Order: sequence, then structure tokens, then C-alpha cells
Amino acid sequence: MRDIYELTPSMRLLLTMHNISAVSTESAKRLDDLRCFSDLKNHELREALRELLSHGYVVEREGAYYLSSLGISVVRSVYT
Repeated sequence: MRDIYELTPSMRLLLTMHNISAVSTESAKRLDDLRCFSDLKNHELREALRELLSHGYVVEREGAYYLSSLGISVVRSVYT
């Protein structure tokens, strides 16, 4: 049985990116950095990024990733 409080890989990545302040082009993180900071397996990380990009929660620029304003709003909604 799954823990009802278990977060999806995409939500875990979203929260991790916020926690490491990947919130602008200047603080964007490369895939290797995200892999180090998250506890996600490689395939989970890539799938989570694909999902977050498709929803507009994450922006990719020159191989680095950061949260969009929408992604930041989603994280903030978790804490309020």
C-alpha cells in the first residue's frame, strides 16, 4: 500500500528546485546538478522534468532549468 502523503517525482523535483533557489536564469541548474540535489533516479528525473516543462512550471534555457513564476506559485500553494 502506498503512503497517501508520498509525493510524485515531479512534485518532489518542483520542491527541490525551489529549495535550491533555481528560480531564475542566473540560478538555473543543469541536469547533473538537479540529479545531485534530488533523490530521483535518472529516468524519474527526466520524466519529471518533461512533465514540469509541459505544464509550464519549469523553464529550460541553454541546458539549464529553473522554476517559472507559475512553478513558484505552485510551490507556494503547498505551504499555504
